Amino acid sequence: MTHVSPCPHGGATPGGQVTLLVGDGAGATCVPVSPDGDDDRIIGGYPCLPLSQPWQALVYGPLRCGGVLVRPLWVLTAAHCVRRGLRVRLGEDDLRRHEGTEQERRVTLALPHPRFDRVTLDSDLALLRLDRPAVISRSVRPLPLPGACGQPGDSCLLSGWGTVTTPQVTLPDRLMCAYVQLLSDAACRRAYPQRITPSMLCAGVSNRRVDSCQGDSGGPLSCNGTLQGIVSWGLQTCALPGHPGVYTKVCRFTPWILETMNRN
Repeated sequence: MTHVSPCPHGGATPGGQVTLLVGDGAGATCVPVSPDGDDDRIIGGYPCLPLSQPWQALVYGPLRCGGVLVRPLWVLTAAHCVRRGLRVRLGEDDLRRHEGTEQERRVTLALPHPRFDRVTLDSDLALLRLDRPAVISRSVRPLPLPGACGQPGDSCLLSGWGTVTTPQVTLPDRLMCAYVQLLSDAACRRAYPQRITPSMLCAGVSNRRVDSCQGDSGGPLSCNGTLQGIVSWGLQTCALPGHPGVYTKVCRFTPWILETMNRN
């Protein structure tokens, strides 16, 4: 029987390690695992067209996660990615190459949602204030926040530098993309009984193995030109049939996001 546990889909270290959940029940723990191999796809995905995701952020320091630029001074990420000493890189595509579009920023303030629960990963989002505003350009610009929640069946795009193989870990250098569909709340709860809270949404593809995975945490799920999800958690083995990826439902937090940015 597959053990379902909310192991965060994130946490690659600068040295190329990611945290994976090992064990079962109360003894389960997320531990670092070294990557190997050179496949370059998100699970079931493809290399993003360069500059096609100008809101994508690389959040790094002790761990490596994704993020999304929502204002020139603010990046949204998963709360479980927050550590001391974080930095943000915008305008990035291939981690091996200097492309001339990158913008480096320090994080001067990290604000996890006050209801974030490290055990259940409820309310798994955080705002990061940069040391200076991003310079808006063709390669760097914010993704609009949603005015309404997405609908089941909506086609959405996820992106990140997370592992492209599962359960073994292989971290790509290129930013990877994949299309998934939003699921209904009922389907999400059926996939993960007693795990789903109102702050979460599920997205996947019913007849293909497509999913976010370890190292993608904090990255965007964009639907119809707006930010609907932040990569949060899933199974230890990603992209299993009947077990979609779980995302923070951004539309439930739009008022908090706006108020927090305006206050700080």
